[in-house]
Amino acid sequence: MAIGGSKSKTKTNGSQTQQFTQNADTRLSDRAYGMITDRMSGLGQQEYKALDPNAYKDYMNPYQQEVIDATTADINANRALEQNSDRARMAQAGAFGDTRRGVVEAETTGKYARTLATTLAGLRSSGYGQAQGIAQGENSNRNQYDMMTQQQINQLLALLGQETTTTSSGRSSGTSKGSSTGFNLGFTYGS
Repeated sequence: MAIGGSKSKTKTNGSQTQQFTQNADTRLSDRAYGMITDRMSGLGQQEYKALDPNAYKDYMNPYQQEVIDATTADINANRALEQNSDRARMAQAGAFGDTRRGVVEAETTGKYARTLATTLAGLRSSGYGQAQGIAQGENSNRNQYDMMTQQQINQLLALLGQETTTTSSGRSSGTSKGSSTGFNLGFTYGS
């Protein structure tokens, strides 16, 4: 039978070195990038809407022809009354069929034709001017609406520009110092 033993003690003093490297990549999220690129292609196709030269027709007074017809009828009725008065005066003067009667009738007809032409031109011009003004206002409103919509879209795109994704990767290393102490007590028992 034998009994034996051993004792050992270890002590370590040392240092370890570690290093750390990190890479960060920040970019728009896929959703934000897709929405911005889609909108940018749409902006390239956007253009100012010029006034259609025939747009006034949609805003013409639907009763304008009735006004023109009534005005024409009134002027023609006044011309007929004046021509009847002229004929009555000439009949009293005994001027039947002479050249003076023809001159008087031509002057009266010409005067009323000019009055009718001027009046109808004024009515048509006024109607056109009003309709054109409304059409211009509508065109301006349409372009203003498009501009305001674009400003709102730009604000939303600016918000999307803040939607980012960050990816980090790297490795680490460093230095540590310290000491450790160990104690080993071993026994052997045998025969």
